[in-house]
Amino acid sequence: MLFGIMNYMPIKYIVWILIYIFLPGIQCQSHATVQNLYSHLLTNYTKRIMPLADHSQQLNVGVDFYLNSFVSISEVDETISIMGCVLLNWTDPSLQWDFLSFDNLYVIVIDPSDIWTPQMFLANVVDDMEPIGHGVTFYSTLLYTGEVYYSPGGIMKAKCPTNVAKFPFDTQECNLFFFNWGIIESKLTLSALPDQARLDWYTPNSDWTLLEYSTFVESYNDYSRFNVNIKIKRKPLYYAVMMILPTLLFALLNPLVFVIPVESGERVSLAMTILLSYAIFLTLVSASIPTSSNPMCVLLAVMITIISLSGFIVASVIVISKYYFAETTVEFNSPLKRLAKWRLKKKRNVVLPMDDHKKQIDGIDIKISEVNTEWDTMARRRREYFWIHQLHTLEPDGLNEKDEKTYRKDKE
Repeated sequence: MLFGIMNYMPIKYIVWILIYIFLPGIQCQSHATVQNLYSHLLTNYTKRIMPLADHSQQLNVGVDFYLNSFVSISEVDETISIMGCVLLNWTDPSLQWDFLSFDNLYVIVIDPSDIWTPQMFLANVVDDMEPIGHGVTFYSTLLYTGEVYYSPGGIMKAKCPTNVAKFPFDTQECNLFFFNWGIIESKLTLSALPDQARLDWYTPNSDWTLLEYSTFVESYNDYSRFNVNIKIKRKPLYYAVMMILPTLLFALLNPLVFVIPVESGERVSLAMTILLSYAIFLTLVSASIPTSSNPMCVLLAVMITIISLSGFIVASVIVISKYYFAETTVEFNSPLKRLAKWRLKKKRNVVLPMDDHKKQIDGIDIKISEVNTEWDTMARRRREYFWIHQLHTLEPDGLNEKDEKTYRKDKE
């Protein structure tokens, strides 16, 4: 009947009737209502005492971690800086209220300095040991059931031992340890809400890939400790192009020095050019290589080995060139002669089967005979050249009697 009558009424009257019917269920949560609730909650409230109805029990604080970004990672200082926040949740019996008495006000946001809040510290912090979010106001959210949500955060710099042995293909694992300093586990216990950090506000890093971000709670030295385990992997493309490929190129160029003929005279110049080029290259890339001794970077050890071989090759090329253009055997250094004789003697002392031994000794004797014959031939030819030169350069009278006898003897 009511709806039949409303069909013949103007629309504005229908709206007023509906407002009149449902008005008792609509209440305004005015600023005065919030002030009354604020006064009601904080009157006779003591924030210096832990919020426990029974102080023989533990206060359970739920912990969640939000990872926002990586600020920096230093392999030398073994530190990691991240941006994140810690979400804390606990129940305060003194902050409960009847929402029906306050115009259905279920939630209120207040300054955390007005209530008791747990002071979370980073145990492996590098800088000053201060509560998370120290100096910045992070507002708390209260529910009518007495639940409190508080999320301090900021830049956290923690100690993180690194292993750069496999640089730039290394993976680093860092741990953040949070606990409530001064309140032992029998009074306050932490509980991880999820088993992983939250990435709702995470910004990916250009140099590192996030692999793991697990969270868990453990008991440590009578304290309840909240652990955040972060595992990251370096992106190696830049280092592979700028460091590994040039190093392999220099390693391939070093032995090619011996392909160039000695007569050309370019061996020494090419070897010196490769050595100096690699030294300049190491100077340029040294800032990008982690300077850690425990453990030492394998790539750095390879670079040092290559430049050492380059220096050895330069010295070898100079020595080879010197003795290649030597005119007489007298110019040979005595240690090199002793080394050659020792090598031949060692070959003679090789223990072989009878047949192989005889063949080996005969082969060595033949080689030694050929070498001696070759050296004798060269020496005779040099003496003949000397006497011919003497004959052409002396006066017409010719040689004296003593030189003539020596010349005939050498000719025989």
